[in-house]
Amino acid sequence: MKKIIFVLPLMAMMVVGCSNPTNTTIPVTPTEPTTPAQPEQPQTPAAYSAGDSARANITFGGVTYSKTGEVYVTNPSGATITGAANINNDAGIFIEGRNVTLSPYIMGKYEVTQELYTAVMTNQTVTVGETEYNLLASPFACTETGTYPKATTDTQNLRPAECVSWFDAVYFCNKLSEKMNLTPAYNITITGMYNNHISYATVSLVENANGYRLPTRAEWEFAARGGNPSAEAWNYTFSGAPTANGTSYTAIQNTGLDSVGWYKWNLGDGTTNDTPISDGTAGRGSHEVGKKAENALHIYDMSGNVGEWCYDYSGNFGTGNVTNPTGPTSGDWHIYSGGTWVGGALTCSVCAMNHYQPDGLLKNLGFRVVRNVN
Repeated sequence: MKKIIFVLPLMAMMVVGCSNPTNTTIPVTPTEPTTPAQPEQPQTPAAYSAGDSARANITFGGVTYSKTGEVYVTNPSGATITGAANINNDAGIFIEGRNVTLSPYIMGKYEVTQELYTAVMTNQTVTVGETEYNLLASPFACTETGTYPKATTDTQNLRPAECVSWFDAVYFCNKLSEKMNLTPAYNITITGMYNNHISYATVSLVENANGYRLPTRAEWEFAARGGNPSAEAWNYTFSGAPTANGTSYTAIQNTGLDSVGWYKWNLGDGTTNDTPISDGTAGRGSHEVGKKAENALHIYDMSGNVGEWCYDYSGNFGTGNVTNPTGPTSGDWHIYSGGTWVGGALTCSVCAMNHYQPDGLLKNLGFRVVRNVN
C-alpha cells in the first residue's frame, strides 16, 4: 500500500454529544478468566476463502475479549473490481471507468467495542512539548444510563466505542498492534491535544506492516457489499439486505434495514416505527454490536449503529486502474461510512459516504479495524 503523509492544519475542536467529565472507566470482564492467555500470533493458512475466520477473538494480558473476531475479506489472491453503473443506489466508490485491485486483508467482524477500546487505552499517555496528557479511556456518550441509555437486552461494554477522533482511532490501532505483538501500521507524531483527545498529528502508513489500521474506503465498501461482485448481494442497498419491496433506496424509512442495522426509526425493538424513541429512553443510542444479522462475509453492523472512520480524506477518487487506493493525498476531512443510529435509512447505504474533521467527536461515530494478510 502506498505511503501517504497527513499534515493537518489547525482547526477548531468540535464536540457533539460527547461528554464524560469524570472519565468513567468501562469495566473489563474476561470471557475466559480461568486460563491466562498470551497474544495470539497470526497464522495464515495455506488456503482460505473470503469469509473464513481469521481470529476467533482478540486476547492479550490474560483476557479474551468478546465480539472481537476477524474474517478474511478476500481470497489469498486478493480482489479486482471492475467499476459499473449503480442502479437504485448511490454511486459508491466502484464507479464506471474505475478498476480497483485490493490486496488480501482481514477485517473485524464487529465495530470496536467500548470494552476493547477501554482495555487498550487505559493508562495511555502522550507528551506534547513538555506536557504529558492522559488519553481518555472511556470517552463514550452512550452509557448505561443518561441521555443515550442502553437497551435492556444489551450488554453495555459491548456497545460500540464512539466519541473517538480519527486521531484517537489510529493511535488505538497502533497500541492494539503492540499488545498483539504485531508491527504498528502507522507512524504518528502527535502535535496537539484537546480535552484529553488527540486533536492534531502527522500520520503516515508503514508499508507492509501487519498491524491493525483503519480500512480504506475501498476496503470498507468491498466488505460491506459482501465481497463478491457477481453475487446479488453486491448491489443490495444495505450490508446484507436489500430495500423493502416497493421502497426506494432514497427513503428515510426502510424496513429492509430492520434485519441488519440500527437506525433512527427502529431503535426501540428493532422494527421500523413512525415515531422514533426519545432521548433518555432505553435503546435510544447505539446498540450492542452483532445483534442484527451478518452480511455474506459474516460481518455485522456495516449499515447503521455507529458510523465508521475510514483512512481516506474525502474528495474525488478519480478513474482508471488503481491498486489499494487510499484516496486523495490531502484534505481537511476524513470519510466515515455505514450510516448511524441518529440518521435515516438512506445514510446507511453501503454506497453512501459522509465526512468529518479528524479531530471531531460524535456520539454516533466509531470505527472497526483491518490488517494486512502477510
